[in-house]
Amino acid sequence: MTAPQWLSCCTSVLLLLYHVAPAVTQATCGVPGIPGIPGTHGPNGKDGPKGGKGDPGETGQPVRGQKGLIGLRGPPGRPGLKGDKGLPFNTANRAKPSFSRIRLQTNPPGVDTNIDFEREILPELDQRLQGVSLTNGSFMCVTKGVYFFSYHISARSRVCMKLMKGDTTHLMQCDMADGFLVTSGSAILELDVGDTVSLQATRFNTMVTSQSSASNTFTGFLIFPTA
Repeated sequence: MTAPQWLSCCTSVLLLLYHVAPAVTQATCGVPGIPGIPGTHGPNGKDGPKGGKGDPGETGQPVRGQKGLIGLRGPPGRPGLKGDKGLPFNTANRAKPSFSRIRLQTNPPGVDTNIDFEREILPELDQRLQGVSLTNGSFMCVTKGVYFFSYHISARSRVCMKLMKGDTTHLMQCDMADGFLVTSGSAILELDVGDTVSLQATRFNTMVTSQSSASNTFTGFLIFPTA
């Protein structure tokens, strides 16, 4: 084959391939397929860098609403726990600033001298409940407070008695009658520790001491402490 023939043959082949290639390409392109299933989520990313400080917010003014209505009363609460057991009552440990005594002596008392009331009115009472004793007819305060004192004296015609607080006459009462009489008096005194209270007869002393029907008593007790 000569060179012109070979060149002519190659050109014919190239032209044939040029026209055939698009047809082959178009024949091989099909319909688009169905989308695939989405893949799983990937792992969380790392935290980013810390941001800068934000701008300050506006200053707010608190708004106070109106007072609400009182709610309904709730049910009673449960009983509390049982308390500890208390100590037993012991009268021996209690102060007993009180007395009630009678005079049995038959000799008349001296003028402006403490009258001695030497015996308890109820000697059969438990000794722990007898109260305090009088020293030479005088009561001495050991518990500061307000006290009540009273006396009953049997006498004839005329009698005057003095209720003494220390050396001071706090109360003096006189009584008169034709014949036999019973005079009495009472007072409330505020006492400090160490104060004394006694009953004295004046020169108008007609106390009856020798008759069995005569009764001369002196009583005092603490109303309430003030210490």
